[in-house]
Amino acid sequence: MASTRLLAAALWLTATVMSTAVIWTATSVVAADVTDRPPSVVAHQDVLSELRSDAPAVETTTTSTPSSDTSVPPARSPGRGSVPAGSEAPAAPPPPLPQPVVTVAPLPGPTTITAPAASPNPPPVSPPTVPPSPTATYSTSGGVVRVACNGFFIQLVSAIPTNGYAVEVRAAGPGNVDVLFVGPGPDVAVKVVCFGQPIRYDGPMPMWQPS
Repeated sequence: MASTRLLAAALWLTATVMSTAVIWTATSVVAADVTDRPPSVVAHQDVLSELRSDAPAVETTTTSTPSSDTSVPPARSPGRGSVPAGSEAPAAPPPPLPQPVVTVAPLPGPTTITAPAASPNPPPVSPPTVPPSPTATYSTSGGVVRVACNGFFIQLVSAIPTNGYAVEVRAAGPGNVDVLFVGPGPDVAVKVVCFGQPIRYDGPMPMWQPS
């Protein structure tokens, strides 16, 4: 029973050592490939001096030693004004072509029409002139009668009796005016029609007047 345990422990130890060796070898190979550094760069002034003297640019290379460190260093970016070794200086850009000049005539602006300013105080508008209606006043012993005409139509304006008399309006228009003053003396009648102007009459109303 003890020999079986020892045999199993020996087998486990052997497998562990072999796997560790394989992992270490693979890690070393990967680190060697990853940690290779790029070749150094040559300053821009040195490249121009070499080109002027027709001498080839100096190329320098460095050999990196594999390291067991598995971290990857950040890549270096070439600085401003530097050119990688073995490359030529960039050619000068061609001069810009002259741009054609295009003249655009301005469009005519919109025509502005200015309306005359309204007067702040417009003149007052006079109402149409209406000719006055013909009127007439009749004074009697019984009282005073006043009438107004409008063509063939008549209207009683006022009827004022004198002292002791009473007034009785029988018709106030528009065909005729008929007023009777009643008092201690004889009765007084005032009858008027219109025919362009007031006309007083006696007796019955004329038949040609409008009713």
